[in-house]
Amino acid sequence: MAKYGRIDKLNEEKSNKTIYNREIFSLLFKYIFRYKRYLIYAILFVAVITPINLIIPYFFKNVIDNVVFKKGYLYKNSYEVSHLISMKEINLLLKKARFLVGDKYFIPSSSLRYLSKKEKTQLGEKGIISKDEFVLIEKPVLNDEIKLRFSELIRNKKLYLYPNNIYLLNINSLSNFKVSELLKIRQKDLKRLEIFIAVIFLLLIIQFFSSYLQILSLMKLSQYAMRDLRKDLFAHIMSLKVSYFDKTPVGRLISRATNDVETLNEFFSSVMVTLLQDILIMLGIAVMMFLVDLKLAMIVIAAVPFMIGLLVLFRMKARKVYLLIRTKISSLNSFLNETISGIRIIKIFSAEDKNYSKFKKHNLSLFDAQIKQLYVMAIFRPLISFLRWITIAFIVCWGAKGIVQGKVSYGILVMFIAYIERFFSPLHEISEKFDIMQSAVAASEKILSVLKESDTERLETDNFNSIKIQSITSNNNYDKNHSDSGALLYSDSSKKLKGRIEVKDLYFSYRSDEWVLRDISFSVEPGQTLAIVGRTGVGKTTLINLIMGFYIPQKGEILIDGMRIDKIPLNILRRNIVSVMQDPYLFSRTIKENITMGLEYDEKRFFEAIETVGLREFMEKRNYNENEMVMERGATFSAGERQLISFARALYVNPSILILDEATSSIDSETEQLIQNALEKLVRERTSIVIAHRLSTVKKANKILVIDDGKVVESGTHSQLIENRGLYYRLYSLQFAY
Repeated sequence: MAKYGRIDKLNEEKSNKTIYNREIFSLLFKYIFRYKRYLIYAILFVAVITPINLIIPYFFKNVIDNVVFKKGYLYKNSYEVSHLISMKEINLLLKKARFLVGDKYFIPSSSLRYLSKKEKTQLGEKGIISKDEFVLIEKPVLNDEIKLRFSELIRNKKLYLYPNNIYLLNINSLSNFKVSELLKIRQKDLKRLEIFIAVIFLLLIIQFFSSYLQILSLMKLSQYAMRDLRKDLFAHIMSLKVSYFDKTPVGRLISRATNDVETLNEFFSSVMVTLLQDILIMLGIAVMMFLVDLKLAMIVIAAVPFMIGLLVLFRMKARKVYLLIRTKISSLNSFLNETISGIRIIKIFSAEDKNYSKFKKHNLSLFDAQIKQLYVMAIFRPLISFLRWITIAFIVCWGAKGIVQGKVSYGILVMFIAYIERFFSPLHEISEKFDIMQSAVAASEKILSVLKESDTERLETDNFNSIKIQSITSNNNYDKNHSDSGALLYSDSSKKLKGRIEVKDLYFSYRSDEWVLRDISFSVEPGQTLAIVGRTGVGKTTLINLIMGFYIPQKGEILIDGMRIDKIPLNILRRNIVSVMQDPYLFSRTIKENITMGLEYDEKRFFEAIETVGLREFMEKRNYNENEMVMERGATFSAGERQLISFARALYVNPSILILDEATSSIDSETEQLIQNALEKLVRERTSIVIAHRLSTVKKANKILVIDDGKVVESGTHSQLIENRGLYYRLYSLQFAY
């Protein structure tokens, strides 16, 4: 049972129904806060990017209203005004008014939106606000022809001149001038327009570099965090007991360490901070719209409930689909790993068509899940676009009506359209980021299911210099003073275990209702050889796995040099016990690396090992040296050559206890004879346990255990067991007709 409760691997499609999961976020933030300075940098850049996104449309509004159009009315600030409108409305009118002379002001057309239709009519009737609309012209450049026309317009009261060379031109008189002439007249406005454009360009440059540095910070954060997560995940997988791998497909673990980690990487780099930025931009846009025009803002906000409904519906549908996709990918990876690993068996039995049919089912299952995802996305994104265009259509209609009524300026309408684009754009991105979030949550749950797996081996230091050794003779009993203490430490790393093995009343089962081994007891003195024989499936290999600490017995105990093996640090136990299996595993590394297995390379010891087992002769025949690469699982070597490499590996480690589990079964008679003398030298100096179906290989054993149905039914030397005429005698007779 895991510390926090396991997620059942057999029911991977079951998951929490909410995105927020405390365990998942604790896992993510554990790695984020290791590199929090990059997170801080990214958040600081949010404080730059967000205001720029909000300011630019507002700048455009000011450029259009105050530079391009500059339309408004002549306003006379007399005592009568206070009788017609409130002081608040007067202040709003004068807030953006341009002082002309005396009590006269130029009021932008957009300022009249604060007044009701009745108030505007009353102010117009009193002559407080001009009935005609004017364009403000400041310090125009006039040639003689334009001066004449200006004089004529002044006489006709279509143009008014005020101090500081300021003119108010009746908007209906604009048709009297060519475009080129208007550009000369409004040269100061053009210069101001250039300044505005330069400022906007500068803001865009700042936004570009801020976005670049933000992405760079997030990428560094994600890469560092994922590096650590992969490292921790791999270390945890390596710490799990062998029993965990018995029930977990390899492809699933590969998927956890590759695909799922990459999904989290995408979340860190593309979602984590930018999602906050998108939300801030949307909130900022809402505030800006309400500050500028309440009615237009309400039209935009009216679309929000529909958007929220779409997001909720999308979340419900998308998360289920994404978890299903992750599960199907994991299943496909497991199937591919199993198929490719067993490709020789598949070809031997001409099972290609059968496996192809199974692959098609897995592939079709993944295809169906991804099609479901496409349907979800195909509905959601067009609906968001539909809402955006509907909102823009309402804004344009209402804004056009407001322009005619003098309640809305062109700048405000342009600003709202730009804000709507920015308001809905994060929604499109949020939908994509929500996809990533859904995948990340599903991937996190699966990674968490591995990290929460508590069925781990005991972890002790690998530093032999920190280990103390206790002087133990072969006759010492178990030290009761240490029976309940932590793992025993050893004094001198150069010393090894003596190799005395004692098994007492051992019981073990893989399932609670089925004993594999029952009441097993025996002892082996240092330097002796113990042979274990019996029919297939009686528990011989299981017993070896128990001695090596791969499994924990339900009853009884195993002692080495008088100490229970659960009190011996695993690194000491494993370096003193080496097992040569029936089907040796070779890694995709050099021959040297496959033999040294991470230990420090000693050239003399290396060549002694390969010389002793006869491997050097094979290497010379093939012109191989110690740096020759071995293909995956040793595919380019014969079964006998692979076994010779595993023998050399055992010799190089020089263990106190050597276990041979059908180690010569894959070697032909000539090769077996070649290494038999080397094995005799090897086992003479250390405790050895030999499992063999070839009973000729166990004749010289000091003791032979005969196991049947999980129990020791006979024990003794070869000659003693032959004299007893029991099970061993019958097995021997079948092989040699004794």
